[in-house]
Amino acid sequence: MINLIVIVISAIVFGLLLLWWFSPAFRAWIEAPKYFMLRQEGRFDHKLKE
Repeated sequence: MINLIVIVISAIVFGLLLLWWFSPAFRAWIEAPKYFMLRQEGRFDHKLKE
């Protein structure tokens, strides 16, 4: 049973990796929170320098 769970999870991760690799739209959607956080950090750092 545990082998089946590991195989299914591995297949899902591999599928998501392939989708991320071949789809720029999916990659942008997945990485959007990272860029949102970086924009927030930039605004915070800018206020510290004033």
